[in-house]
Amino acid sequence: MTFDYQDKGAIATITITSTAFEFRKHNRVVNAALFATDVRAARSGLFLMKSVISGASPAMLRAYKTVAREAAQ
Repeated sequence: MTFDYQDKGAIATITITSTAFEFRKHNRVVNAALFATDVRAARSGLFLMKSVISGASPAMLRAYKTVAREAAQ
């Protein structure tokens, strides 16, 4: 599982990429980020899953910390 934070001014994005073998972990990480902050998510892919979470920069920093904490478990 990899995640990448991109700050684009007022809007920031986190891209989370993982394989189908990490399906449950991927969903747990994305859901934790969505529950922790007020952001939006878009999912795509079947064998190589990719989720893009976007929102305001302060909310995305909180979401990034949540993603990092959940991915480490």
